[in-house]
Amino acid sequence: MLKTINKFFAIAVILPLLASSGQCRLADSEIKKHAEKVDKIIQEGIKKLGIPGCAFVVARKDKIIHVAVFGKTTQDSKSPTEITPYTAFPISSVTKNFTAFLVGALVADGKIQWNDKVRKYLPKFFMTSEELSDEMTVLDLISHSSGYKHFAADSLFAADYDKARILNAFRYLKQKPGEFRKYYGYQNIVFGIVGDVLEAATGEKYEDLLQKYIFDKMGMKDSSAIRTDYIDSKCGYFKYLLSRFGHDREKFGFFKTLWRLISKPLTYKPQHTVIGHSRFKNVIEQLPCIGIFHKFPATSGVNVSATDFAKWISMLAGSGSLNNVTIVPKSIFDKITSPIAKAKNIKDDDLQFVKSRYEKDNLAYCIGTFVGTYSNNGKNGRPIIFHMGGIYGASAFFAISHDDDLGVGVICNFGGTSHSLFAEYMVNQLLDLCFSFSGTDWLDAELNRKKYIRKRQAYFHSDLAEKNPTPMKKPEAYIGKYSCEMYGEVTISYDGKNLTLSNGVNTTKLDHVNGDIFSFPCKNIFPHYFDEDEYISFISNASGNIDSVYISGFSENHTTFKKIGN
Repeated sequence: MLKTINKFFAIAVILPLLASSGQCRLADSEIKKHAEKVDKIIQEGIKKLGIPGCAFVVARKDKIIHVAVFGKTTQDSKSPTEITPYTAFPISSVTKNFTAFLVGALVADGKIQWNDKVRKYLPKFFMTSEELSDEMTVLDLISHSSGYKHFAADSLFAADYDKARILNAFRYLKQKPGEFRKYYGYQNIVFGIVGDVLEAATGEKYEDLLQKYIFDKMGMKDSSAIRTDYIDSKCGYFKYLLSRFGHDREKFGFFKTLWRLISKPLTYKPQHTVIGHSRFKNVIEQLPCIGIFHKFPATSGVNVSATDFAKWISMLAGSGSLNNVTIVPKSIFDKITSPIAKAKNIKDDDLQFVKSRYEKDNLAYCIGTFVGTYSNNGKNGRPIIFHMGGIYGASAFFAISHDDDLGVGVICNFGGTSHSLFAEYMVNQLLDLCFSFSGTDWLDAELNRKKYIRKRQAYFHSDLAEKNPTPMKKPEAYIGKYSCEMYGEVTISYDGKNLTLSNGVNTTKLDHVNGDIFSFPCKNIFPHYFDEDEYISFISNASGNIDSVYISGFSENHTTFKKIGN
């Protein structure tokens, strides 16, 4: 009898506590009402911010609660079309979450192991030293625990250097002492190498593996890991097949591959896709589709529709399964979402962790997934798994609370995170409503962020121009070839009117700022540009002759380019 009384007493005490803490699960209908409120905020936001289009999805285990799409595929008045639930969006670094589950599925299938050495599959793999190259594992690549600083070699990635040049940069980059397999350092190139590992291990292309192990099994009919300009027309699809002709020839033979190249585009049905946009000096521009991110597609190459994104989020809420279809076993899901690389020294304005919600002391990277505590200024915290993405005209964010069986995601054809956190903020808006958190107007936060970035950039430029202003030297003093080991050569030329900078891939005009400092639009050298200029500073020797140059953006190892000739 006493046991029964104690049982009832526990229930009587615990249930009210759970209810008051907000930990009781909301009904689907309540979540739907909250989602519809966010719809209105998103509609207001895309108008005020000039975002061309957006998709917003909410799901639970085996259940899609809400799918909403807004806006158009492009702001170009000549060719905009309405976004539909089946329109494909690039999701940039949210790709890493897909790659993690692909690796998990291949582990479950016995094709690869987490602790396999990279050199088992890529014998020529090299990073910093022979010792590190021998030691690096598949898990090291995709857990951001390689010991390199954040975004190692990304400047070469951004400048559209070829893959060999990008990988060669790691010969000159050093690990941060004591951080290998210990602390979090966000990577794109290092993570992306796992795509090459998977292809070597299986003999299949990365995009084919995703199709087989994830997209087909989940019924994600509008998803791919192919450049959007390759899938939005028959001509583009022909170019795609041509790009993989060598691989297919080895797999199918020359004549069958040739027949595929000729016949498949004829029956191919083009996919409806968005076009990326970015802001440059307060003007939103449509971006041409380029192949930067498909040099390392495992890090940023996936496209999904709103409908497919909802399925993905439902699978995450279901701990690796969707409607009785297992993508990865629960044990592998748990490994993928268990902390590996602890995040440390998080600043208040960190783009990846909004300070008022994610608790600094509980942030870590797992495998293609972040884990943290989402709280109301330290109260009522929820364990959340999440990932962000935002680069070259695309942004995406998702978050999953297993305690609440709740998942939410937002994708936009506008980015990246350096000047817009709209996707992340709208996810937060839904979570706050569902968790009864208060105090933050996330649309207002995004509008203020836009103002802050413009003000910061304008101040930086004016500060350089006004501080001890001096005239430039004669143009002939600057021209010549400059070189460094990591980036190779850059050339400064004079066309009779303007100085120009070329890195052998792209060229830009230089604008004089002050003395030997010049600026140039970031987008002209770094195609996946953000809302800012870059700067070039010429350095003179004791004799007053220019003998080197520093270029912001080309700043790995604080590199300077030494003059090697005219």
